[in-house]
Amino acid sequence: MTSNNERRYPSERKNKRENTRDFGLVGKGGGFIPTGDANAMPEGREQGKRGSQGKRLVLRTLVPLLVLAALLGGGFVWWTQFRPVQVTVNGTLQSVTVGTTIDQLKSDEDIQTSPGNYVSVSGNILAEGGGYPYSVSVNDKDMDYDDARTYKVAGGERITVSDGGDRTEPYTTETVNQPPKLLMDGNVGAINYISQWGSTTVKDVLTGQESGEQVDGTVYEQGQDCVVTVKDVQPSDDQKLVALTFDDGPSEYTSQYLQILQDKGVEATFFCLGKEVDARPDEAKAIVDAGCQICSHSYDHPDLRYAEPQTVVDELTSSFSSIENATGEKTTTFRPPYGSFTQRTWLATQGVATAAVRWDIDTEDWKQPGVDQIVSAACSNVHSGSIILMHDGGGPRDQDVEALPQIIDTLQSQGYTFVTISELLASDDSIPDDVASCNSTMPESAVWPDEIG
Repeated sequence: MTSNNERRYPSERKNKRENTRDFGLVGKGGGFIPTGDANAMPEGREQGKRGSQGKRLVLRTLVPLLVLAALLGGGFVWWTQFRPVQVTVNGTLQSVTVGTTIDQLKSDEDIQTSPGNYVSVSGNILAEGGGYPYSVSVNDKDMDYDDARTYKVAGGERITVSDGGDRTEPYTTETVNQPPKLLMDGNVGAINYISQWGSTTVKDVLTGQESGEQVDGTVYEQGQDCVVTVKDVQPSDDQKLVALTFDDGPSEYTSQYLQILQDKGVEATFFCLGKEVDARPDEAKAIVDAGCQICSHSYDHPDLRYAEPQTVVDELTSSFSSIENATGEKTTTFRPPYGSFTQRTWLATQGVATAAVRWDIDTEDWKQPGVDQIVSAACSNVHSGSIILMHDGGGPRDQDVEALPQIIDTLQSQGYTFVTISELLASDDSIPDDVASCNSTMPESAVWPDEIG
């Protein structure tokens, strides 16, 4: 019996059967035994056909690429490892394989070199021939030996292979602060002054592990030594200048000296003892009020050359303080007792003094040789820049008081002008102004030496 749908849609039913027909066997009685989809076998064969075609397409594409990659890889290897290049070796053009090392180059070109020596940090030979076997420069630029050993020729270079350099022993490095040293510039002269203050040098010190030798390495801050200049005063512009100086005061004779100087219109310099200034502050003040100059002659008049370092400092600072307290004048200039002052004594000052004044004309008035002898000694051998030594204290000075007017008259008649020590120093263009002031001090940035250079 045919359903209504089958009657209504015969074509659809037919198409459906055609589209979905089964593939199988017919059994007894006309029964149908299905064994599979009628479309299955043809579709499988089609897919297999398409897969084979895809594989052939991949192979046709991949094989040329692999061949190209092999060619490129081989070319790269040839270019980087086997390509011949030209280089200039010790002035001769050579053809070598790219990437050749210096050791290979030496062997191939039979380049003979002699090794350097094995040396200490200061350059002393520890082992002959124990240095680097060769030296290399490329395009005129020296190479470190370790870099030279790993260097590979690229082509076009100018390579120079020569004898090896020295090899330095292992060493340790320590960064140190090196204080300045005290140096003397000059041996003879009436004036000593600090012409250069010292400063610290910060640097590396290299110590050889085998030799124990030490040498300077990198300098991070370059300091300078402290320098004391020793010289005679040389007034510029042909000035005829001379300085009268009196030691060991103030004393009972100070006022007489000042009166004579005032009457003659002359100024002088008094090198006073601190203890005498403390005992006679009014006389010390009178020196300054008269237009003369006052400086130190120590406090107690010891021979500073044999004094302990702290005694040297105390003698100077105490006398400077006594003078300032009595007169209001600051000074850092002194005359060493007996003129006795060495480089080692300068070192002991710790920078509290900046100038030491001796003399070049000694009247030897302390011997009391008589007025005429004092005048003769003062006026003989005088030259421009002379510093005349007389005394204010330390004994009877009646002969000096009588001789002083004659000394002034005699030298003035010879065209000399009397000046203070500050004025005399200022007349010499080579002496710094701060030194000539006689009251300069050590700069805060300066460092005082701890040894003699």
